[in-house]
Amino acid sequence: MSDSNHSVRNERLAGRYSYLEREGLLPLPVQDGITVVVELRYAAWAWECLNLLQQHSGASISLIGVAMDTDFPLQPLTEAFPGAAFIPYEPGKYGVNEALAYAGTSFVALLEDRVMVTPGWVGNLLWPFIDDPSVQVAAPRSSTEQGEARERLHFGTEQELSAYVTHSLERRQGEWHEAPVLCGSCLVFTRELLQRIGGFDSTLVKRQLMVADWCLRARQRGGRLVLSDALYVHSLQPLLEARAKAEHEGMQDGVQAYLAKWGLDHSAVNVEEGILPVPPDVSALPPRPGIMLEKSTAAPVPLVTAVVYSERPLMLTPEEFCESQKRLQGQQSYGNIRWVWIRDSRRDALPEYPVREQDAVIAVQGEDSWLHALENVAALYDSEIVVYLSASADYDSHYVKRIAEAVLHGSADLVVSRADSAIEEPASVQSLPLLIPVKLPLERIAHRSGSVPGRITRQKVSGHGLQLEPQPSLAIGYIGGPPEANILTRCSGGEVRL
Repeated sequence: MSDSNHSVRNERLAGRYSYLEREGLLPLPVQDGITVVVELRYAAWAWECLNLLQQHSGASISLIGVAMDTDFPLQPLTEAFPGAAFIPYEPGKYGVNEALAYAGTSFVALLEDRVMVTPGWVGNLLWPFIDDPSVQVAAPRSSTEQGEARERLHFGTEQELSAYVTHSLERRQGEWHEAPVLCGSCLVFTRELLQRIGGFDSTLVKRQLMVADWCLRARQRGGRLVLSDALYVHSLQPLLEARAKAEHEGMQDGVQAYLAKWGLDHSAVNVEEGILPVPPDVSALPPRPGIMLEKSTAAPVPLVTAVVYSERPLMLTPEEFCESQKRLQGQQSYGNIRWVWIRDSRRDALPEYPVREQDAVIAVQGEDSWLHALENVAALYDSEIVVYLSASADYDSHYVKRIAEAVLHGSADLVVSRADSAIEEPASVQSLPLLIPVKLPLERIAHRSGSVPGRITRQKVSGHGLQLEPQPSLAIGYIGGPPEANILTRCSGGEVRL
């Protein structure tokens, strides 16, 4: 390595460490996680791809799988990966753009299901964004990229792949360079750029052409495209399929559309071999229109509003409170949560902390207003299920998913979890008279949206924990604990056995 390259490398590494130390983000340089959209085409590879992504991407990953063919079997994946969201194939609609509309994190990754990742892949692809704020899109080396980034390698085992990637990272740590275009199977970009230029142009037919076109539009908006010299991801190579010949005509239409869109001559285009013409100066061309990102009428998984409260006077520093916020959010694997934080501004003088666009912080003054906000927050937001969480409690990673599904698929209006985790059983309803008012722990409650669940008060014994006295008309169900504990002798509005 030359002295100049060595100096650049050291400067980048020093800048990265300084950033992490300043932001408290070690070891992953991202504040609100990363949304990973996976294009599902090959059923034989999809499970392993999603499994490696969950293993090697950290706790803050949000997975959305998109079926790219009407015959793709989604059901086995929905059962194997309960924390992920899945969008079924719909003729005439490009599901990737719908999935991107749900991205609520600062960074988004788009991968094909033939991509096999290794530990640390996310962090190494995010480094260029930290090194230079003008970087908006980054890609690793792979067999599906162009030029010197195109590497066709063979590995006998996952261990061989990991050993090669580790060696490459050690040898070329911190190195990346600008690229005129990207067209590979793995891409990371900022949500801010996605909102400005929109989605991918499906009229171009071939995926590599769609990615290249999207990257050229990013350059027109001033976004830099970069290739990581240090990171390699392995893209499995599919065998030629029988339908490939039938798709050839559509592919040629896509090529012609790409060439016409960017004012290129009708030279040979062979994306598979890395031959892809690019305009010499995209900034001199009229801006190409963006493509709108639209959500479907039904979210990929039911929307849950998670109402977070702290039942004790806060004794935390601003840094500790933000860390508590990230911990609580990072614990949950459910893929479609709106977080609502209820703060009593008279005793909570902490500064505002960052939230996503769909999330909210509600500040009220005094305990009466605080409790009233907790009771009525469900009426403010359009969601299917409301879950109450205590900022000082710990929950297992599937807690929100389990209690939300108990509400969604059962007959109870309100569900109480007796433990961090629970196994749901079919619900049955028994109407029993109310003998003693029920007092339920608020931090273990979920209910259907659209109704006020009842009156929230402090526990009289300790004065700290909050409890809910539910509306008499609501049917209550319990999950978790031994089965016999879920058989009630009296309840409000009727018993539901889960």
